[in-house]
Amino acid sequence: MTAEDRTAWLQGALDQFERPLIAYATHLVGDVHAARDVVQDVFLRLLRASRTDVEPVLARWLYTVTRHRAVDHLRRGKVAARSNADALDGHPARDDAPTGPETLAMRDDARHALEALGRLSAGHQEVLRLRLSHGLSYADIALVTGLSVSHVGVRIHEGMKALRARLAEPASHAPTSAPPSAPPSVAPASAPRAASHGASR
Repeated sequence: MTAEDRTAWLQGALDQFERPLIAYATHLVGDVHAARDVVQDVFLRLLRASRTDVEPVLARWLYTVTRHRAVDHLRRGKVAARSNADALDGHPARDDAPTGPETLAMRDDARHALEALGRLSAGHQEVLRLRLSHGLSYADIALVTGLSVSHVGVRIHEGMKALRARLAEPASHAPTSAPPSAPPSVAPASAPRAASHGASR
C-alpha cells in the first residue's frame, strides 16, 4: 500500500467517523472539548495501527478504543462528569435553516425524543445510542461495552420499552428538567483482537 493509499484511507475514516465518535465520547466524558481530545488520540492510534488488521472491524475498533480512552480520561479526573445531550445528539441550528411549521414541529418532536432518551439510565442510553445513532450491531456493542450479547439485547429491549413510554407522554407533561445524570459507568471492555495494534492504553 502506497503512502497515498494509506492517507486516503485514514482521511475516509476521519470523514466518516469523526463526528459520531465525538458524539459518543461526549456522552461518556460529559464534555465536548474533552471528547474531541479523546477522538484525536483515537485517530493518532489508528495512524499507527495495521490497516490489514483494523479495516475489517474498523467501526468496532474505533468505538472500542474511544471507550478505552474515555475511561482513561475519566480516571485522570480532568473533567467533572455531566450530562451534555446537546453536544451528544446534534449541533445548533443554523440561522438560515428552514423555519416553516412542519420543520418546527419536527424539531419539537426531535427535542421531545432527546429529552425522553436523556431520562433513561446511563447504561440504557449508551446501548441505545450505539444501536440507533451509530448503527452498531449487538455483537459490536457487546465488544465495545464489555457486556454479553444477550445482556445488550436485554438492555436495548428495556430501553426501547422505557423510551416508548416516555415518548407517549405529552411534551408539556414531561419534567421540565431531568436531574443531571453522570456518564455511564464505563468499565474497561475487552478490545477486539485487531485493536491490539495501537489500541492499548
